[in-house]
Amino acid sequence: MSKLKLLLISDLHGSETAYRKLANAIKYYKVDAVIFAGDLAGKVLVPVVKVGDSYKIPLINESKLLNGSEAEGKIKELRGSGYHVRIVNEEEYERMRSDKEYLDKVFNETLVNDIVEYLSIIDERYRQQGIKMYIIPGNDDPVDVINGVNSRQWSNIVPFDENVVNLNSHILVGLGYSNVTPWNTHRELSEGEMYERLSKLMNKLDKGEYSRTILVVHAPPYGTVIDQAPMLTSDFKVVRRGGEAVLTHVGSVSVKRIIEEYRPLMGLHGHIHESGGVDAIKVDGVKVPVFNAGSEYQFGVLRGIIISIDGSKVNYIPVRG
Repeated sequence: MSKLKLLLISDLHGSETAYRKLANAIKYYKVDAVIFAGDLAGKVLVPVVKVGDSYKIPLINESKLLNGSEAEGKIKELRGSGYHVRIVNEEEYERMRSDKEYLDKVFNETLVNDIVEYLSIIDERYRQQGIKMYIIPGNDDPVDVINGVNSRQWSNIVPFDENVVNLNSHILVGLGYSNVTPWNTHRELSEGEMYERLSKLMNKLDKGEYSRTILVVHAPPYGTVIDQAPMLTSDFKVVRRGGEAVLTHVGSVSVKRIIEEYRPLMGLHGHIHESGGVDAIKVDGVKVPVFNAGSEYQFGVLRGIIISIDGSKVNYIPVRG
């Protein structure tokens, strides 16, 4: 196998600042390819209401009016933190408040427009540098965003959800779902369905190809350093002991099982923002490294891991900027 240097990132959740940093990252990190392990879109729509020559942002203050430059600054700040902003007039705003179907339509349109805009910047920058980004969705990505991304003719972005693609002498296997969460998000599967879909993908390969296969699944494997999140009560409050949040494992049992059964070269993941890092799953005395890029998108921070592959040898460096 040839040498390969990757940048793993995940969970940008609509942060314009993080996306723009990703567009420029390859100039500094000098990688062969970028792997985006899911959760492209943000979760919140922020209407900015135009009132005459002024603007108001009800999410921040229901009554305060801002001038054009003040509104522009707030919009930039919001988009940088992962909010999707839509400028509307007062009539549109009232309809959004009273008509859920219309609100959902506006929300999805805004998400698609924003994500396609951000990815288009990356696509052009990467085309200029001759670098490709391989991308899967995550559990928080609605179908409209996924269809909007998949329907575009990208030059250097390669969507590969539920697919197998070649990357130089390596193979990427992608699945952009998570196991079931407390939040009832867009793309969740039972452990049985996760296992079935991953098995179907892995069985497209010959057994001799497993050792050069990179498994890219949004959800990390269960019982590892990279799948720990705060434990929640039945009413979604964080469990604390001695003032500290109690952590619990929330990753996918099926992802771990697939790694144990097929023993790929490595696993690349996201999903659990606070558990960025690396661990290894031991299989017949061999350690299969698994990575979680982590995320601080709400602060406009781009977190990732540079992974260098040389045969069966894997080195890594966490990066943050």
